[in-house]
Amino acid sequence: MSEDWKTPEIRDAEAMFEERLLQAEQALERATAYEAALPEIKLNDEQIEDIEQRIRSGQAPPEIAALQARIDAGEFSWQDIASGEALRDESVQSAFSKSVENMQQAKELLDAGYDTATVINNDPNRAPEDTYDDEPPDSFLR
Repeated sequence: MSEDWKTPEIRDAEAMFEERLLQAEQALERATAYEAALPEIKLNDEQIEDIEQRIRSGQAPPEIAALQARIDAGEFSWQDIASGEALRDESVQSAFSKSVENMQQAKELLDAGYDTATVINNDPNRAPEDTYDDEPPDSFLR
């Protein structure tokens, strides 16, 4: 069948569609390669217990506490979060988005030449000095 009936606009739209389809396929290939390169992360029972204990003691923001409630309800597990399986869930992404920003800021400070103690002391989630308990700050939970 002849394609003489196609207007220039239709031909342009088809070309744009093909280009976007190719871009999507390339992005999927990059994401698949990136995912394959990530190390497998497994939490042991002690680590999970420590995370849950800190959350239940009020050392985590409400978003993380809400995740714990969903874990307790059986929707997913800390292993699902650590492995990345649960990261497709918007509430999981949202709960950790602030932590990612804080980690990025810490990395930038370290890359700029600040020493570790300075970075830790400038952590916005660090407990005030009068409540410091010789444990390293657990900013990823805050």
